[in-house]
Amino acid sequence: MNKEIRQAYAILKKVYDNKAYAGIELNKTLNRETFNINSKLITKIVYGVIERDIYLDYTISKFVKNKPDSSILLLLKIGTYIIKNINSIPVFACVNEIVEIAKIETDKYAAGFVNATLKNISKKDIVLPDKDKNLKQYLSVKYSYPIWLVDALLKEHNAEFVEELLSYNLTTLTHIRVLEDKIKIDEFIKLLENKQIEYQHSAFNNTLYVEYSQILKIKDLKDKYIVQGLPSIITSKNVPDTAINVLDLCASPGGKSIYIAQNNPDAIVTSCDINEGRVELIKKFANSYDVKNINILMNDATILREEWIDKFDAVICDVPCSNLGITNKKPDVLLNRNENTVSSLKDTQLAILRTAANYVKKGGTLIYSTCSIMKEENEKIVGLFLKDNKDFIVSNVETFGVQVDKFHNLVTFYPHISKCEGFFIGRLTRK
Repeated sequence: MNKEIRQAYAILKKVYDNKAYAGIELNKTLNRETFNINSKLITKIVYGVIERDIYLDYTISKFVKNKPDSSILLLLKIGTYIIKNINSIPVFACVNEIVEIAKIETDKYAAGFVNATLKNISKKDIVLPDKDKNLKQYLSVKYSYPIWLVDALLKEHNAEFVEELLSYNLTTLTHIRVLEDKIKIDEFIKLLENKQIEYQHSAFNNTLYVEYSQILKIKDLKDKYIVQGLPSIITSKNVPDTAINVLDLCASPGGKSIYIAQNNPDAIVTSCDINEGRVELIKKFANSYDVKNINILMNDATILREEWIDKFDAVICDVPCSNLGITNKKPDVLLNRNENTVSSLKDTQLAILRTAANYVKKGGTLIYSTCSIMKEENEKIVGLFLKDNKDFIVSNVETFGVQVDKFHNLVTFYPHISKCEGFFIGRLTRK
């Protein structure tokens, strides 16, 4: 019995059928210590199937006339992915294990169908769509991005740019910020090296990419670092050091709020989000690192609060978005998005930005950010805002040496250019 394949199937079934988050389900499984499993193999299968979802659908369609039900289709995807990508599991062992799961999940007839289909798939190479005749389908299948997204990207960029973007693979390591008031960066790195934990340097002295599952096991490092993406840190660093009253409107889980509070003890950070669950996440995060100069409350960022008008030196709006900049890190994002996702968020994004503008003092800073790379959520929203708010101007975003795409000082982090997750920052100043 292959425990790894069975565990991967259990996790993926929750992701596909219940829209669960792959990362959360993986952590639940891998944090259990009641059985001995190859956590790297489970992770590879889970993320590999999700990342290659469209390619796997395309491959299976060449061998199956009618689309099978969800359980059988998922088993075929797992089997196909392993056969084509994981040499450490022999084809016969993979097929046998998938068939055994099929017998439990369905019936012997379905198991026979799975057996025959996977054996056929194992014997043939898959021919991609013709690039010259159908560029969109070629890019969609080869890189497993939905055709509606490929189409949207091709409307914003040339084909070479889009292919470089879709083909780029980010590091699988996790980005962290080391808390230098608790440990010197050299000591931190020495501990990693002593434990033979993989790491890479990042843009700042106190930031690293690390093997997160391994670093969790080092008790000496607990509470001496914070998991925070590089663009999130750069967004926080674009809040002026002189800002005393800072408002973070869509703050959960709280990384930017905590960064600002920790790095400027004189500042008072008001950190909020729209529901109790998100607010509790911020509180838990702040309590974990004993951050005192932060006020945490529930707030709907689209509704004006009279008592906040002209009160803040800096306001951050990291608004709800499609998350299409982080598909490298969270490929399951693409399973739950469609061609209407981006346009459906526009009204909320613009409402938050317009409301937030009322809270900024004269001379103050307003930061609009998303973890999307789509212009419709980014430059276009800022453009619409500026048409009606002539007292704001676009200011320079400091990127601290990270390569970005700039449009009138509005900054987009594209993974293949910036070597980090996709992100957008617009920094505005009230005259």
